[in-house]
Amino acid sequence: MEADVLSLGYRGEGVAKIDRFPVFVKGALPGERIRARVLIAKKDYAVAKLTDILVSSPHRVQPPCPYFGKCGGCDLMHLDEEGQLAFKRNAVSRALFGIAHTDAEAGECVRSAKTLGYRNKLSLPVRRGSGGAEVGLFAYNTHRIVPISDCLLQTERVRALMPRLNVFASRFLPYDETTGKGELRHFTVREYGGALSLTVVVTKDLSGRILSAAAETGIECDELWMNINDMTNNVILGRVSRLLAGENVVRDVLIGGRKLPVTSHPNAFFQVNDDIADKLYRTVRDIAERERPSAIIDAYSGCGLMTALLSECADKTVGIEIEPSATAVANDMMKRAGITNVRNVCGDCAKILPDVAGECGEDSLIVLDPPRSGCAESVTAAVNSCRARTVIYVSCDPSTLARDISRMPEYAPVSVTPFDMFPQTRHVETLVLLSKKKPDSHIVV
Repeated sequence: MEADVLSLGYRGEGVAKIDRFPVFVKGALPGERIRARVLIAKKDYAVAKLTDILVSSPHRVQPPCPYFGKCGGCDLMHLDEEGQLAFKRNAVSRALFGIAHTDAEAGECVRSAKTLGYRNKLSLPVRRGSGGAEVGLFAYNTHRIVPISDCLLQTERVRALMPRLNVFASRFLPYDETTGKGELRHFTVREYGGALSLTVVVTKDLSGRILSAAAETGIECDELWMNINDMTNNVILGRVSRLLAGENVVRDVLIGGRKLPVTSHPNAFFQVNDDIADKLYRTVRDIAERERPSAIIDAYSGCGLMTALLSECADKTVGIEIEPSATAVANDMMKRAGITNVRNVCGDCAKILPDVAGECGEDSLIVLDPPRSGCAESVTAAVNSCRARTVIYVSCDPSTLARDISRMPEYAPVSVTPFDMFPQTRHVETLVLLSKKKPDSHIVV
């Protein structure tokens, strides 16, 4: 087929139309005239492979990564920064209009200080390949490994470590998703607060062999962890983590305008882009300072960074987090920072939030920062029925964000701010400020 590309789909693929019939072409950009070969034809759409660019977009750039188009990590590296920011802003607005049926417009996307070298965390699956263990990233929309030894999105220390992980993996039996057999499933690497942490995810206790392999391959990191995951699913980390080498020391992290004493843990959640996390947290704190509620609920609170920041803005603050290790990190941080008005509750937000919201009353502010899958219906139902006057929703997926807002009809969007937490990818972080609707006034005649 030969066609003009009209727009970008929500996954960052070009959308062309043949007699009003949409065709999705990965790698094509709006304004381009292309040739493509149709691979899949469904009743309502088709998927095609880009073969030639006849007229190029002025926003097209040469991707600096040799793996672009092969691994599933980056979707938009062929689009310049201004084009990426516009795409993300439009993606949020489209989702809110089409799913939440609100005409709230997203503001300008807050740009990242870095578009490369910004990520503080990397997860690398390990699987069996033709030559043995393969370490890399999954290909787009598959669980097929694309072997890589570098990633331009990562920090310099993480990039320097990556080639050694391939040698490390060769000393173990790689995991097989089909049979559930094997020893080595994943590596996760994180550089946070000046410390480099490597977690080796295995199916059983292999601490001795992990230490030997690390020494033999010259692995240099501040913390070496073993995580045991014997589950037959796609979850990366299991519940059990053990520090094998190095020290899990307290590090001062400056975020949201405040220095906090933080210890890391493989199961603890931290935002992947330090610059954007700081800007996002500052925005949340500024809203809380302006609102000055008597109580703040930080749902899906992770390791408690935002909870700690918000503790200065209310008499009482409650953090809710399902991961026990993250709650332990949060409790330790509050103690070290001398924060006494925070209560961290470990448990399922879907079960805990209704009671906590009832306790805090209407002069409260609720922060929702769920995983990509969004909030459970019981959470949005609890928020919708409580009398909290303000809700801040922080989301990494516009679709689930819009769905959840549609489930809270008692609240109306006041502002919508996208943040470019994930440059070079289609993903976007969004902060929506919601306010309790005032009851309609009725005139009795």
